[in-house]
Amino acid sequence: RLAARESERTAKDIMEPIPTIPVDSSLTAAAELIVQGRGNIVAVLGPQKKLAGVLTTWDITRAVAEGACTGSLEAVMTKKVVAAAPGSRIPEILRELEQNRISAMPVVEEGRVLGLVSSDLLAQRYLPQLLRSKDKE
Repeated sequence: RLAARESERTAKDIMEPIPTIPVDSSLTAAAELIVQGRGNIVAVLGPQKKLAGVLTTWDITRAVAEGACTGSLEAVMTKKVVAAAPGSRIPEILRELEQNRISAMPVVEEGRVLGLVSSDLLAQRYLPQLLRSKDKE
């Protein structure tokens, strides 16, 4: 269990920036964003810069395996996105990541992408604190 103080923190408190790309961009451009960054997910933006989907390293791998690399982002991106609201608390985020078997998800409010929460982020920032609090018990 997370310490009481940490379980009250929200997605907005802990999120990191997420790379974004317009839906009409190429798969190559999206892959370049992933290579340049340190994550494995890019938010794909549609009209009015609202979330249209996400593109992950898995989506790119599947596109390569199926020979769909020359298609549009819309053809290979994940359209049914699991996202966190800015007010989602850490235990809720962990539950969503686990139940959906995903490692990261965008933080979205009214279709606008605000950032990213991930299992890596939670592990890097909160696991050491949790372990220290367990040692004190």
